[in-house]
Amino acid sequence: MVQNEEIALEDNVKIVPRAPKGVPDGDYKLIGWGIDTTGRRLIDEICQIAAYSTTSQFSQHIMPFADLNPGSRRRHNLRIINIGRYRMLKNLKTNKFVKTKSEISALIDFLNWLEANRGDAKDGIILVYHEFRKTSPGMLLEALRRYNLIDRFSKVVKGFANGFNIAAVKCKNSTKSFSLRVMSRMLLNKEDDFGNAVDRAQASFDVVVYLGQGERPDLNGSETQTVNGNESHINTFISQFVNPVSAEEEEIASFKVLLERQNTFRPVFGALMKATLPERRHASHLRRLLAENNIDYDKLKTAYENSAKTGLEDILKNEVPNAKEKDLTELLEILDCFFDPQKKAVQPKPRFFANQNRRPKVTRQTLNKENDSSLNNNTTETSSNTASSDATPRSETGPIQQIEATPTIVQ
Repeated sequence: MVQNEEIALEDNVKIVPRAPKGVPDGDYKLIGWGIDTTGRRLIDEICQIAAYSTTSQFSQHIMPFADLNPGSRRRHNLRIINIGRYRMLKNLKTNKFVKTKSEISALIDFLNWLEANRGDAKDGIILVYHEFRKTSPGMLLEALRRYNLIDRFSKVVKGFANGFNIAAVKCKNSTKSFSLRVMSRMLLNKEDDFGNAVDRAQASFDVVVYLGQGERPDLNGSETQTVNGNESHINTFISQFVNPVSAEEEEIASFKVLLERQNTFRPVFGALMKATLPERRHASHLRRLLAENNIDYDKLKTAYENSAKTGLEDILKNEVPNAKEKDLTELLEILDCFFDPQKKAVQPKPRFFANQNRRPKVTRQTLNKENDSSLNNNTTETSSNTASSDATPRSETGPIQQIEATPTIVQ
């Protein structure tokens, strides 16, 4: 399958994305969609949902219960404003408040719009998005599950297609970066920051349709026809990149199990997860290595109680094949120091601030102030000496004693 090919990124890091299962050829309709969220975790909330087709568009803001984290605020240009008992969503670009709805009202409106724009597609709708790290489908399905809307959604939507995977296969000889901004500039000749879900939805749709046009039988035709997203050649091209809704639900279930297993290592990596950002990322990577290989805290504890450090080393070498030697050595040291009561647990490195040992810079203004103060002190001393000399005349031998004038009495 072409989806299993490695994707080379800008920083020379290679990843193997999880291959979509694909759907059989059929009569589908493509719709671009995107969401703005309060974060990128599975428990975060949706604050805007948007969709785009050639005949209609949908956009609705949602008032979340939690505030947007700093990264999402900068990415989406949205912020929650609290005024007394009221919460409002503000667009930081226009500096205006936006109209919002509750999550269930927005999701029902979105489903109604999908059902109205399905058209003649007998086999359903394929939602197209463009993300390097796939988070949108899981967050949407979790929001739908909270209100028991999964069944209604599955009757309309057949699956999800990630434009990033499609671009990675079709454009692998043209560029090393497959982000939406690069694809839009290279294929559509459009420049945008894509901070808004509406812009991302339209660009995702246009990029996939552009790449699908290469599969058209009459590619050398004289006239360019308008694409509606339900053409047979596009459906055949994109069907292999579609992940059905049922497959997405299975991935979410397995991901939740992975998170539960990963959270069992909180006592081991607790101190490291409170350190600087690079150390947190590295500790999260080490913890993820153990969880992905079905290793939890109880298993390591039992191994240490039976065979001490040797038991830990056997588990890491035999059951973590996808780890580097350096990571295995570091994991063994962290676990051994944690379980051994005679050793001190591994602590994060002390934070170092670059300017803490530097002498303060002396500016010209500071020097002028010091010079002025010294001049003032010299002037004060000179004036005090002059005043004392005027009050008490001095000679070579010392101060001259003043003779008091005695009055003359005339008889």
